[in-house]
Amino acid sequence: MRSLAPLAMWHAGIDRLAMWTEDRKARTPQRFAPGPHSELRCFGDLAELPAPPSGPGLWAAPSPRARHRGDLMRLHLFPAEGRSVGTAILVPPWKTEGVGLVRGWIRLLARAGRDVWLVVPPHHLERTAPGSRSGEEFVSLDLAEMRATFEQLVLELRVVTTLAARRGPVDVVGLSLGGLASALAATAVPEVARVALVAPPADLAAVLGETAIGARYRGLAQRAGTPLPAAGALREAFAAFDPARRPRPRADLFVAVGRYDAIALPEGAAALARAWGATASIYPRGHLTLLFACRALRRDLARFLAVPRPAALGAAAMAGVAGASPA
Repeated sequence: MRSLAPLAMWHAGIDRLAMWTEDRKARTPQRFAPGPHSELRCFGDLAELPAPPSGPGLWAAPSPRARHRGDLMRLHLFPAEGRSVGTAILVPPWKTEGVGLVRGWIRLLARAGRDVWLVVPPHHLERTAPGSRSGEEFVSLDLAEMRATFEQLVLELRVVTTLAARRGPVDVVGLSLGGLASALAATAVPEVARVALVAPPADLAAVLGETAIGARYRGLAQRAGTPLPAAGALREAFAAFDPARRPRPRADLFVAVGRYDAIALPEGAAALARAWGATASIYPRGHLTLLFACRALRRDLARFLAVPRPAALGAAAMAGVAGASPA
C-alpha cells in the first residue's frame, strides 16, 4: 500500500514547482501599505442592472465600480448540454491566461445542465493591461488597492448572479482565489441556490506568512523598504477579506479542500466551512492537482449539483450535502 508521505510530497511538490517557476520571473519591489480595517464596501444595494446576456458568446457591460475609463465586466457564455436547468457562474483561479485552462470545469457544469457564465475578473484575460500578464496586478501589497480590486470583483459577481437569477436557478462555482471572491459575494446574493468553493485561500494572512507565494511577496516588500508586519498585525490587516466574518450564505454549500495544498493551505478553507456550518470535503491532493486532476472532486461536485433543492427546504437543513469525501 502506498504510504501517505510520498503522496503528500508529490502533490505538494507540484504546487511548489509552480511557485518556484513564478519566482523566476522578474518583478519590481512592492511597498507594503496597510489599508483600512473596515468591512469591504461591496455589500450594499446594487445600482441599476445592465441588460443580461442574450446567448452564448462574449458579453460585456460597464463595471459597477469601474477603476478606469472603459473598464467593462465581461463574461464568456457557454450553453448547457441538453436541457438547461439553470445557470452556473464560474469564477476562475488567479492568473488564468485563457479559457482553455478551465475547459474541463465548463464541460462538467454544462453536462450538469447549466448554462455556464465564465467570469473575467479584473486584470485577467481581456481585462489585462497592455504589457502585463493576466492576473499579475490583481494582488497588491498596497492593501487599499487590493481591497478596491476585490470590492470591484465582488460587486460584479453580485450583478451577474442577480441577472442569472432572473432567468432561473443559479449556482456559483469559485476556484482558488475565485473561490474567495465567490464566498464573499454569496453572502450578499440571497437568490443563489448552491455555492461550490474549490481550494479557496480563505486565510490570506496565512498564505502570506507560510507559503512560497508569501515569501515572494515578503521579499518584494523587503526590497521596497517596507517589510511585512508580524503575524498578528498581518492577520488584522487582512481581516476584511475573511468570508467567515460575514453571515452564512442562504445557499447550499460545498467546500473542497486539498489535504496537501501548499498554495492556498487547507486550514483556512476548512475553518470557513466550519464557521458556516458545512463539512469540508477533503481530498488527498495539492492545490493544482485538486483543481485540475481530481476525478473524485468532479464526481462529488456533479452529485452536489444534481441534488434537488425544494423551495421549502432551507439552506441550514441542506448543510450536510457537502459531506466529507473519502476519495
